[in-house]
Amino acid sequence: MTDDGDFETRPWAFTRLDGMVVVLTFVFWTINALQLGARTLISPSSLNQFEGIGLARLASLATGIALTLLMWLFLRRLGETRAFAWFWRAAALGLVVCLVHTVLNGAYFWLLTDYHEQAGERFLDPRSVASTYISFLWPIMTWSALCAIIVAGDNLNRQRIRTALAQAAAQQAQLAALRLQIQPHFLFNTLNSISSLIGDGRTREADTTVLRLAAFLKHTLSAAPRELVRLESELDGQGRYLDIEEVRFPDRLRRRLAVAPDTVGAMVPSLILQPFVENAVKHGLSRSLDLMTVEIGARREGSRLWLWVSDDGPGGGVAGVRGLGRSLENAEQRLALLYGPEAALRYGPTPSGGWRVDVELPFEVAA
Repeated sequence: MTDDGDFETRPWAFTRLDGMVVVLTFVFWTINALQLGARTLISPSSLNQFEGIGLARLASLATGIALTLLMWLFLRRLGETRAFAWFWRAAALGLVVCLVHTVLNGAYFWLLTDYHEQAGERFLDPRSVASTYISFLWPIMTWSALCAIIVAGDNLNRQRIRTALAQAAAQQAQLAALRLQIQPHFLFNTLNSISSLIGDGRTREADTTVLRLAAFLKHTLSAAPRELVRLESELDGQGRYLDIEEVRFPDRLRRRLAVAPDTVGAMVPSLILQPFVENAVKHGLSRSLDLMTVEIGARREGSRLWLWVSDDGPGGGVAGVRGLGRSLENAEQRLALLYGPEAALRYGPTPSGGWRVDVELPFEVAA
């Protein structure tokens, strides 16, 4: 019964909940003993004059602590039981424990004091047993109620943890699915490019593209288990992608980096820029034979990180939106899952007729 949910695999490991109950037990019985002592001082009786009475009461106190802790060792197996049902099971067990405590208490007074001899009572006199049983019953029932409250709180806490873990696992699975949508699309386009190069007799360029594709896939797949990567790594991946495209368009494609030095250590979603770079190349070059520049930039503004991908080609307007297609939805979903309202995605045509996508994120660095 632990916060990390490993109670089932380690049922007898001492947990935080066990510690809380142990502290409660000692404090509860100590307060009960102090209350009894205070009542004795306020209303003294002949009982307190018997020799060994203090030792007998101390033994009874230790027995109360030991018996309730034994109750807990048994009841802790019911950790997932609802608090109300848990209390009634504890109360039923408490009736038996209270009887054991009463008998042992009588034995302490019989062995350690001469009360029974002076009072003329036989051992375990029914009236005395009934009176003692009732006096012990309320503290055990009160202890059971307090433990039930603690168990209810622990159950609620562990339920919250399980819910949070389940949500995190679902989120990571969704992020992984969204991320893996990127690579097949890119791979399909690149293989088509290689096929075109071979068909045009440009075997050397095709070989170079295959090698660069292998380098790009090695780079991206090595980071697959992690959702967040350093911006430096993300830029390296996009550089490898542009290496491939520059083989296809050696005289028509140029790249430019406008990355502030203080941003390269920032953590960003892996491949978050890939669809935007790919869209700039695909739709920018498909509509013109002129030279086109793709710019990838990053800057920091306080606690915010701005990333952008822009081009000066003719691929803006409606074509730019269509070109983004599912990639835009993918990126928006990933940002929403990772950052919620703390991230934003903006896009649109540039004054020169090209296209620009801006991504705004919280500025974070690796711990």
